[in-house]
Amino acid sequence: MIPHDPDRPQIDPRVLLKEGGEGDLYSLLCDTGYVPAEEVFGDFCESLKSGRAWLISGTRGSGKTAFPEALAAACNLTICVVAGRDGLRQEEILYDWDREEQEAWMREVVLLAKGLPASEKTNAMENARRMKWQRQFLILGEVGLAYDLAAKAADAKPRTAPPVLLLDESDKFGASIEDSLLMPLERGLIYVPRYEGGCIGVSDWASRPIVITTSNDLRHKLSGPFISRHIYSRFANPTVEKELEILRARTPTATSAQLALSVKLLDAVRGIAGMEDHPSIRESIDVAGAFVRNSVESLDERSLSRFFCYFVKTGEARELLGLQLDYLLAMTNAFDPVVDAWLAEWDESWARRWPQLVGAGCR
Repeated sequence: MIPHDPDRPQIDPRVLLKEGGEGDLYSLLCDTGYVPAEEVFGDFCESLKSGRAWLISGTRGSGKTAFPEALAAACNLTICVVAGRDGLRQEEILYDWDREEQEAWMREVVLLAKGLPASEKTNAMENARRMKWQRQFLILGEVGLAYDLAAKAADAKPRTAPPVLLLDESDKFGASIEDSLLMPLERGLIYVPRYEGGCIGVSDWASRPIVITTSNDLRHKLSGPFISRHIYSRFANPTVEKELEILRARTPTATSAQLALSVKLLDAVRGIAGMEDHPSIRESIDVAGAFVRNSVESLDERSLSRFFCYFVKTGEARELLGLQLDYLLAMTNAFDPVVDAWLAEWDESWARRWPQLVGAGCR
């Protein structure tokens, strides 16, 4: 669990959406440097309104995990995270009992019971066995904790914001973990056998944790019942304009030349036949950041090869791109009507750099 900042006010995204509309929530997210696509943001808003969990799939580096992180930062929300991996157990994410503390409790009761009259020993032991399953001995995993925090937030006076629950890379969970999540995702409750309170969580849809589930669609196919408990979205590769908007937000000190260089270069790489693992928006951000750190505003063969490490992931891909240096350099230096027109809207000097833009009526 990553707690919220107690010195900052919290914002309940559900309340904000209801009172201020989608624009206010979108602006808050953008203020963190995360610029979501309008379509997937609309899907997220529907998940908030419905109370349903939100399942987002897409290629690695497309911003799936960054979305709930940005939401938590923007609204100052506590975030609970379950990272998918092989061998993940239900006890780790839902709940478990502190066996050592329970045994210590019973030993103490037995010692005390020895000093009681015979008529009272039976009742004392029965009460002790029942109290062994009280809340103080219950250990909550991240999912159990998120639903418990949501219940406490709903009962607080005044009511406070619920936490975010990130179920990251759910395609690594496996059938057992998926099945264990069906009840809380549908009912908002986690039933705990023998627990004195019976269950933890909150059934009210408007009070539940804000659950965001991600999947890379690589390991295991998610089950139908698990998917059906979600609002679904697919994170597609952003358009060039959206990529520029994201880079401008994530690397605010980058010059127009550095932004143009980053987008033109990676767009050219994505167009090379034979590349199996295309650079994502994550690599775009990394490359733009590298250009800023190294004060790079132009490339030659030697400097271009140096930056391959940010987006080339295999030896075969590096060899392939090594044969395409002339093409890549030509593309980074060529006029791009989309990239350069977009930059010209923000930078008057960039419009003067390209005669094509002047003729098109830009600045």
